[in-house]
Amino acid sequence: MKTKLWAGLVGLLLVLVAIGSWVLYQHYRIITPVVDITQSEIGWAGKSVSGGHVGKLKFEKVDLQFQDGHLRGGSFVADMGSITVDDIDDPQGVTDFVAHITTEDFFEVNKYPTASFVIIQVEAQNATDYQVTGNMTIKGITKPLQFQAQVSPLDEGYRVSATLPIDRTQFGIEYGANGKRGSAKDWFIYNDFVLTVNVLTAKE
Repeated sequence: MKTKLWAGLVGLLLVLVAIGSWVLYQHYRIITPVVDITQSEIGWAGKSVSGGHVGKLKFEKVDLQFQDGHLRGGSFVADMGSITVDDIDDPQGVTDFVAHITTEDFFEVNKYPTASFVIIQVEAQNATDYQVTGNMTIKGITKPLQFQAQVSPLDEGYRVSATLPIDRTQFGIEYGANGKRGSAKDWFIYNDFVLTVNVLTAKE
């Protein structure tokens, strides 16, 4: 009887250890959920003294890392050849605008077809808000960047959103800046532009 009792206790202990190990594994393991590229996008907005424009970019690749439901790291690559402008109605105007911002005056897409961001550090502010620090690369130039990101749980996964203010002159894009080439023609274009990132992922 005692042998059976001890065997039962040992078996129960092994089960509890296994459950505890599984819980710890689930808590600490890093997962990289599948990203729905078709439903994820980058919005952009730029302004000048006389107005501004908005448009979109597609992702080429996104990798986000989560631990126990919290953002821990990741990176993304933007397809610069996918850039659009959404607030110009005239088709020829759209063609001319996109043709210009993809030249060496701006993003020089034929030479630099992608831009990227790599997360270095993530600090949780609360359950949904994070301060993200990393390196942004545009036109082959890499600069540090810090911004706020939000992670919203969905039934089928997560929505990760962030607004990234960027000084284009740090990446060698000076066309139309105050006192620079092009400013007399286009008046002057503000140095800062904004990227609005929205990513949809599965949970695992």
